[in-house]
Amino acid sequence: MSPHSISFRHTVKESTRARHARLRLSLRDGLVVIVPRGFARERIAQLLEEKRPWIERTARKLEALRRLSESETTEGLPETIDLTGIDEQWRVDYQKTGSGGVVAFEHDTHRLTLCGNTDHEALCKAALRRWLIQKAYMHLVPWLKKLSEEMGTAFQRVTVRSQRTRWGSCSWRKTISLNLRLLFIPEPLVRHVLLHELCHLVHLNHSSGFWALVGRHDPDFAVKNKALRQAWTHVPAWLD
Repeated sequence: MSPHSISFRHTVKESTRARHARLRLSLRDGLVVIVPRGFARERIAQLLEEKRPWIERTARKLEALRRLSESETTEGLPETIDLTGIDEQWRVDYQKTGSGGVVAFEHDTHRLTLCGNTDHEALCKAALRRWLIQKAYMHLVPWLKKLSEEMGTAFQRVTVRSQRTRWGSCSWRKTISLNLRLLFIPEPLVRHVLLHELCHLVHLNHSSGFWALVGRHDPDFAVKNKALRQAWTHVPAWLD
């Protein structure tokens, strides 16, 4: 895929929450231009040209990641899982049985065994996602509660999902949703996301007051926020 073809092969997504036009590039969706409602479509070509260096650089990284993931997996399934965010590494074994489904079992030595119809890649990946959701509830939710107590904020409930575009979110009902992919990124970035969502309990926007509150609890948040944009490189391709 050449850089010039990337500039023109794109889809446009209109968002009611977007305040400015922005780009998203991923292996699954390709190049997506996210624009606020009413954005003049004729400005998109100029935007793509201005962002051409970023598009080319990110496309090269994605291609390298795709090739790496293909070389490190057997039929798309992992042999090891590095949960950087909680400092755990797991060895994955596959045990074929007569069962039509696939279930995951943990062992004390950080070994994870998938049992069942392990020739079915989609069933294995679904079992791994269920396991990751359990790990997130076990580790990320208590972490979020601890930070909430330290900040003096209170949320109503927490959910863990397999989100593709957000690390986390907070609703007006004070429900915080966390992305299970947080398990794969460095611990300081995980903490940054948790603090970010907790601050939304006070300011359900990205106003100056919101960022002032973030800065009070996470002084170098700007550096982490920038690093978070590239944190997708820590997430294994098999998860998508």
